Amino acid sequence: MGIVAGKSKSSQEAETHGRGEVMRCLIKEDLDKDGLTFVKEHRSPTCKLDEVKIRVLATAVCGTDKSIYTSAQSEGIRNEMRRYLTDTSYQPIVVGHEFCGIVEEVGEAAASASLSAPQHMRIEKGDYVTAEMHLSCGHCLLCRSGNEHICTSVKVKGVHLDGCFAESVTLPYKNVIMLGKGGDTSVIPPRIGALLDAFGNAVHTVSEADVRGKSVAILGAGPLGLMAALLCRDFGAARIYLTEAADVERRFRLASQFGVKFCFDVGKGTDELYRAVEKYETGANGVDVVLEMSGSPSAYTDAFKIVRNGGTVILLGIARKPLNNFDIANGVIWKGVTVKGIFGRKMFDTWETMLQLLKADHNGLQERMSRIICPETWALEDYKTAFDLLVSGKEMKLVFTPQQAG
Repeated sequence: MGIVAGKSKSSQEAETHGRGEVMRCLIKEDLDKDGLTFVKEHRSPTCKLDEVKIRVLATAVCGTDKSIYTSAQSEGIRNEMRRYLTDTSYQPIVVGHEFCGIVEEVGEAAASASLSAPQHMRIEKGDYVTAEMHLSCGHCLLCRSGNEHICTSVKVKGVHLDGCFAESVTLPYKNVIMLGKGGDTSVIPPRIGALLDAFGNAVHTVSEADVRGKSVAILGAGPLGLMAALLCRDFGAARIYLTEAADVERRFRLASQFGVKFCFDVGKGTDELYRAVEKYETGANGVDVVLEMSGSPSAYTDAFKIVRNGGTVILLGIARKPLNNFDIANGVIWKGVTVKGIFGRKMFDTWETMLQLLKADHNGLQERMSRIICPETWALEDYKTAFDLLVSGKEMKLVFTPQQAG
């Protein structure tokens, strides 16, 4: 699909059927080149029988989107986006996978299925919703045993299929999650609703660790690391250690506001971190739990160095390249360490947990989360300026408002 002068081939075809069938969006056109393409008139997605079409109010940029934007520098993301191709020919897609919006249309089969739900949970036109963007096959062993989130055939909207950096997106009915009947955005405002995919990663990670009364080291103070930090404090962690190597002044200031007392600039070395763990974790000679949120190769060394014998390491961060020369004997086996990988959110257990947390809003949870986001929202047309802020490290989390014209 070629893109010329801000128009895609499909959008040009759509113009013959009227303006109502086109939309503005951001497309990844070439995996071997950095950047995205803004398309002013792209074919709006058609709502299938079992789908829901959603008008996007707000959509957030995450680390995966940053990798897609700089895809020429990341073999991992290029390979992932080509995973399901039957040949090497990549077809451009609309990117983005964190969003909230208003239901525009409900397919016939989806509407029929919705009738079996309680009235307050029925997905209807005008409702305020978000969605799980991981699409599982629904019939494999993992899907049928409560592990849809790690389905071996899972496809991700915005990575393998058209996503939500657009004015509209379609999802299977079962993936759509109610946020407010009749378009009510008062309980979870769009600024927070756009972050639910990312927040779910943090909730999933911290929940698997069971941090109550434990010492926890969080490696990486990006948006997910900071969300994990505020959750660990709320969930009753005894001590929290946080590391980061970039933009440390601002990130550590936020962490301090979230209740973290021990912050370490590992860009200057790890001796201070190691000494602090040795000083305060005298009983077990290491921390109970490590949450690796950065994907930095050096962080993996730190994780297994500071975890205590019999401790737990939870891995969420994704390294750009495979790790070499990892000492699994000393790091894991002889220490009896439990290691667990986290991918996405449990479908849909994690969603229920995080929605309850946000609705209760204890200790001003939503307001604390909002401090991680750039205060300015961006039109899709202004994506270059927005992504430059993200890539340079000047901002951690950005929100686009697709209905807003640049």
